[in-house]
Amino acid sequence: MAALMQKIGSLAVRTFSRELRPTSAVSLEKVNHLNGLLSNLTSNDINLEAALLTDRGNFEQSRDGAPVTYMLLYEDNDVTICVFILKRGVRLPLHDHPGMYGLLKVIHGSVSIQSYTMEPSRGNYEGIFSSIKHPLQTITAQDPACCLTPDMHNLHEIASVDGPAAFLDILSPPYGNDNRLGIERECHYFKEKDGSQTCHNRVQLVSILSPPDFWCDKADYKGPPLAGVIELNRTSLESNHSNY
Repeated sequence: MAALMQKIGSLAVRTFSRELRPTSAVSLEKVNHLNGLLSNLTSNDINLEAALLTDRGNFEQSRDGAPVTYMLLYEDNDVTICVFILKRGVRLPLHDHPGMYGLLKVIHGSVSIQSYTMEPSRGNYEGIFSSIKHPLQTITAQDPACCLTPDMHNLHEIASVDGPAAFLDILSPPYGNDNRLGIERECHYFKEKDGSQTCHNRVQLVSILSPPDFWCDKADYKGPPLAGVIELNRTSLESNHSNY
């Protein structure tokens, strides 16, 4: 029987693989199904090492190294599955997910998520973007997974709350070179323009360089193997599709 993480990986490919979809549209029914399955995930399901979650107090570079640890579980042309581990008192700075879906499941501790929806119809002026600021959320390992879409909640800042935190991300399409579309999908960073918030929660976001206090080290994934299971599942689906 496949492990939960293997089921999630296979379903993520079935949901987001552009080779397997008859049209370019993503099935929201499949996204919701994936989100529901992901909501059951815990740190034990990926064999996350306890040492990576040690609470040494507020982050200190001289003692702790990088503020964030990145763990890649699986990646292809259409999907990235990864884990971010945030030490106490650190955050992923406000960033975007251009044209992407994203599913996030906290698997250890708690995080605060400040998300925004950019208003493309209002355009931008010299790197300033009009956006809707959504209410701040605190998400724990006991809460369901969260979802962002290409059009809603597509920018966010994530911070650890009261200790280290870890969450799993499923992103589609991935950052980087998109061979299918022939474009480079870059991650951009932002900050709120001082004094720009209105009574309708509309703010102006200013494009910035990656903040110097944010960087990642890497850890190896030691959970149930994904690549072989996912590729076997993909091959079966492609074979079934070709028979119609």
